[in-house]
Amino acid sequence: MADGAPTFVAECFWPDVEDADLKALDRRVESVIAEIPPDAPVRYLGSILLREDEVVLCQFEGGAEAVRTIAERAQVPFERILATRHSPSTSVRDAALVAHDEKREAHE
Repeated sequence: MADGAPTFVAECFWPDVEDADLKALDRRVESVIAEIPPDAPVRYLGSILLREDEVVLCQFEGGAEAVRTIAERAQVPFERILATRHSPSTSVRDAALVAHDEKREAHE
C-alpha cells in the first residue's frame, strides 16, 4: 500500500477474550484479505488487546468501505470502525531519515 494510505481500527468490546481468540481472529482476517481482489487492497496491521478494558483494536490500512467489508466477512466483533493517524516516535523518524540519506549517498 502507498505511504499515506488511510488507516482504521475496528474497536471490539470483547469480555473474557483470550490469546487464542486473538490468534483465531488474526487468521480469519488474513484469510479474508487473501481472497479480495487487488483493486480493493486492505492490509491488516494486527490487533491490540487492552485487557483491563476488555477491548481489542484491529488495525487496518485501506479504504473505509473495504475495511468494513473485511471486518464483517472475518466476523470481527466490532462496535465501530474509527479512522486513525499514527505518529512515529522521533527515533523512528530519525532512523528513517538516516537510512534515506545513506541510500541517496550510495547512488551518488
